[in-house]
Amino acid sequence: MSGFSMAGLRPDQGPPLSIPMSFFLTAPVALTIAGASVMFLAGEGLDSIWSGSTVALVHLGTVGLLLAVMLGALYQMLPVVAGAVVPAVRLAHAVHALLVAGAGCLVFAQAMSSAFAFAAATALLAIALGLFWGPAALALARSQTRSATVWGMRLAFVGLAAVAVIGLKLAFVRSGAGYHPSWLSWRHAHAHLGLIAWVGCLIGAISWQVLPMFYLAAQPPRWMPRAVQLGVGVSVAGLLAVYFSDSPAWTVPLAALPGAVSVWGIHPLAVVRMLRGRRRRRADPSLRFWWLSMGCAPLCLLAGVAASLSDAPQLPVAYGFLALWGWAAAVVHGMLTRIVPFLVWFHRCAPLVGRVEVPSTRELLPDRAVARGFWLHLGTLLAGGLAIGSGEAWLWRALGLGLALTGTHLGASLIGALARSPSPSSGQGAAPVPSGGS
Repeated sequence: MSGFSMAGLRPDQGPPLSIPMSFFLTAPVALTIAGASVMFLAGEGLDSIWSGSTVALVHLGTVGLLLAVMLGALYQMLPVVAGAVVPAVRLAHAVHALLVAGAGCLVFAQAMSSAFAFAAATALLAIALGLFWGPAALALARSQTRSATVWGMRLAFVGLAAVAVIGLKLAFVRSGAGYHPSWLSWRHAHAHLGLIAWVGCLIGAISWQVLPMFYLAAQPPRWMPRAVQLGVGVSVAGLLAVYFSDSPAWTVPLAALPGAVSVWGIHPLAVVRMLRGRRRRRADPSLRFWWLSMGCAPLCLLAGVAASLSDAPQLPVAYGFLALWGWAAAVVHGMLTRIVPFLVWFHRCAPLVGRVEVPSTRELLPDRAVARGFWLHLGTLLAGGLAIGSGEAWLWRALGLGLALTGTHLGASLIGALARSPSPSSGQGAAPVPSGGS
């Protein structure tokens, strides 16, 4: 199977295909729901980061899309990349069910200001994240691998624990526990820990592994992963100090700055250097998502600084949209189009090689489908920027339509990869055939 370097990896130690796929298939559903919601609202209540509608949509993206995919990816990558077999891995099915239920309660609670739904979301998400974090962190702690990817995963796990604790505390307060004077600082610390220490650190950690593996990219200089992790570590410590000391909200941007420079400044430079050193220049439409994300990363840094210095209400909304859709979701979207066909091929096609004719990974998810997904993602990003800047209802509806179309297209692409793969019984009784590359 050409195009995949498996050196140092142990794909046979990965979980059953149903585990990562259940998380991956949640993402397009959440994205489609978010798009339908934006079309319905047509911008009403979406011009401020403080409105319930905006916060609900943000968590459809952060929990329903990003968290779901990242947990599924970690269940796959921990044993394969880190040699860290997750104990009781089939608990992942319970984690997935609780995550979906908790995300639904959280989004409903934020949109409707329901104290009961906040309480239910707190309980469901606390159990889901505990069932994931405990076994997975134990496996990662036992890993003997010392690569930049594994160290980055460890730091991302610290970030996940921090953002989860503060987020659950915020939800608990909204369930009726009473207002706290440090609410504003907690909320900003929660958001930046999520973006920088969890999402940013994990994207960085995964990039050191998947870019050379899937795209034959060059290895980064050693100082770059270390610099990214150092900057994120400093911000984790600073943001936790803000939380525990009940510092004022204006200290949050200062604490977040080292990590922001690392994930939106140093990391994009490292990725550009890696991709420019690719050993094979074959066009790959999924690579466009990386270029889009890395192009948006410095803009996130600038938008974040501008939002912290200005009182204009559109700037925080633009900052959040650019960070979630232009930077983080672009990487997630692109990697799903590479990881899913690879996993489907490995689980369903590899055992049949030499027995029946099997499709290649590119036949499971054709390049033209990946390219359509990219243009939908880019068009939606541009529509969102115009909608936020102008406030026009028809542009907000265009943004919602773009999100819904991107979600349905992504879901159809992933399901199509599964449908095009042979069934497990395809090779029974078949005469051997010469194996071919993919």
